[in-house]
Order: sequence, then structure tokens, then C-alpha cells
Amino acid sequence: MLTFGLTGVIAFLPANAVGTGNIVVTNVYWGTNPLTPSTARPGDANVQFSVVLTNVGDDIARDVSATLALGPPLVYGYSLDGRQYSATSISKTAGDIGAGLSFTISFTVSIDSNSKEGIYRFNLQISYKSAREIQQVNKSVTIDVPVWRGELHIQKVVTAPTKIYPGSKQIHVKVTVTNSGRGTAADLRIRIILKTPFKAASSSSDRIFLGLLSSGQTSEGDFILDVADNATFGQYSLLLIEESGVGIIPIGEVPLYLNEKVRFAPLSVMPTELRTGETGRVIQVRLKNTGSIKAESVRIQLLVGNFFSGTLTDFLGNMLAGEEKVASFTVDIDSKAQPNKYTFDLRIDWTQDDNALDDTLPIPMDMTQSLPIAQIALAILATACGLGYLLFKRGKLRLARQPVK
Repeated sequence: MLTFGLTGVIAFLPANAVGTGNIVVTNVYWGTNPLTPSTARPGDANVQFSVVLTNVGDDIARDVSATLALGPPLVYGYSLDGRQYSATSISKTAGDIGAGLSFTISFTVSIDSNSKEGIYRFNLQISYKSAREIQQVNKSVTIDVPVWRGELHIQKVVTAPTKIYPGSKQIHVKVTVTNSGRGTAADLRIRIILKTPFKAASSSSDRIFLGLLSSGQTSEGDFILDVADNATFGQYSLLLIEESGVGIIPIGEVPLYLNEKVRFAPLSVMPTELRTGETGRVIQVRLKNTGSIKAESVRIQLLVGNFFSGTLTDFLGNMLAGEEKVASFTVDIDSKAQPNKYTFDLRIDWTQDDNALDDTLPIPMDMTQSLPIAQIALAILATACGLGYLLFKRGKLRLARQPVK
């Protein structure tokens, strides 16, 4: 008795087979390479299934052919004159096979997407002629065809940087998945389902193509995400899915924790109005640390347009939770600046838990037109003349009221 292949096919060499060809099945596998066989799963379309026929007799077997009887979950479809048909069997020819030689025949089939995992048994009808006796030999053998799914699970989740906060950008979420199923996951595409406050940092940065993942193998997907500035700190969970030909298959939950981030609030801005052409104008912004965490090495920058210059950076040092401090800036304004309502950006940089963080707050400011120098001089002269005339009139009136001696 001889045992062949990966499917447990057993073939017997008849006693009267001396001097004749004897074709048996010695291997059955998915794919085209017996050294690296693949697996097939429900939903796979047009996959190759190989059967190795070996002549264990002592003479040539001529006109060898094999017919595979199909049944669930294997399907063979073809088109003819624009119409689709399905077959109940597939036949292949192998020609002549010499004594001790093998020939591999391949069947291209599809697998019903609703099928279950398991080993399915099919009938293979083998036909050939004995070279010496020139007689037809027909034999039926049973072959086992495995259909397995790849089963993906999340093994590990890490982020870079390790701590993430509201407003964090370009976060790398590295998810390690493992295939704990018995089948291979082919053309593997995984995607992380995003919800508020998370979004993809760029187009398609929320999905990864991993390709082939064999049973027991692990692979890492690197997703790049942004966090909304107004996010609330706390625990979040995002769903990781597999996108396959049979639909969307959930893999597991990706836990993400947003750490609390220091929040700053502008309590007052003095002044709220500037004039074109002013120099050395001091702007003071009172800030409060409204969070519950200490902010270290706080630096404030007033980001202004092209017509503004001066000392636009102030250092406030450390700010405890609830603490207030005043940032001062000295601004020179070009006379060419246009009177308008401006919104300056107040950029705040600080260190928190050894992480460099930043935030930007809007500062509204009104710009008015300064009076020209000549107009100012005329106004001063007019005021002086008016005052002089008033004094002159008062003096003259006083003299008129005095009695004559």
C-alpha cells in the first residue's frame, strides 16, 4: 500500500499490474508549486487546483486523462456567445506517462463565498490505456480538497509619538495583525474606520495593502492620522476591518488614548486699537492656563503681517494650572498699513510631559488711520489761535469792567 500527497489519498498497486501502466494520484495542492502550496478560501475566484498523476507501473500509460466531478463549494463557470454557463465536471488530458514518471494537471475553479471551512471530498475519474495489452483502464479515486479561511487578529498597537493629544498631526498608528486561521489571507487589504475626532492625515493613509499573509504569519500596518484640535481627552476605540472579495470582515478594535493637553485662554488684550504709522506700541495679552496640567517653558509669539515689526516674542516660563500671566509685545506699524479689522495669531509653544506642544489663538485688532502731520499741525495751530483769541477777549472784557479813576 502506498500513501500519497497532502490529502491522504491511498492507492493500491494491483497484483496483476506487472507489465502494465498504473496511474495513481500522488499529490493534491492549491497553486502551481508543490514546494510552496497556497490555500484557498471561500470567495476566491479562478484559483488553480493541481493534481499530480504518477505512473507506478512498469510500462507506459497512454492517453491519460482525468475528470474532476464538481460539487459545492467548487464552481466552474465559462462564457459562450455572451452567455454564462456552469459545468458539473472538468476534464484534463495528460498524454502518455512513462513508468516511474509524473504529470501535473491543473483545474481552475472558484469557491462559493458562502461555503464553510473544511476538507471537501471529490471524485476524480482517471482513464488511460495499457501499452502492452492495449486495453482501456478506468479507475475512480477520491481526493480531499481543503478550504480554509485566514483569520486575522490584532496582536499589538503602538503609536508614534507614544503620547498623543488633541490637535496632534501625522500620528503613526502601527497595528500588528496575525493570521491565526488555517488558510492564507491573499490580497490582504486592511482599513481603519475613522470617526470624530480622528481623520486620515492624507489620502488613503487610513488603509494598507499587506498582500499575502500565511497561516501563523504576522504583519504590520502603519496608518497616519490627525486629531482634531477640539477633541476631548480620554479613551477611544477604532474598528479595524479587512476588505476582501467577499465583503468587509471585522478584525478587531484599535484602542487609542488622547492625553489631556494644556489649554490657554486670552483673558484680555490691551489695546484693541492701533494706528497706522505708530512705533513702539506695546500690546499686552493676559493669558490663563485653563487646564489641570502644568505647562513648562511657555513661549508666546505674535504672528503679524508684512506691515508690522518689532519685538513679537515673549517668554513666560512655567505656568501652573489656573495661573495667569501677561505677554508683552512692542509693535511698529508701517504707515502704509491699511485701516481694517485684523486678526493676529497668538502662537503658544510649551513642553508638557517632555513633549513639545503648541496651540494658536486668534487676537482681533482694529487698525485706524493716523492723521497726517500737516493736518495735526494745523489742528494744533487752530487750537492755539482759538485759545489766544479767547484769552484776549476775556482780558479786554475785564478792562472794560474796571471803574475809571
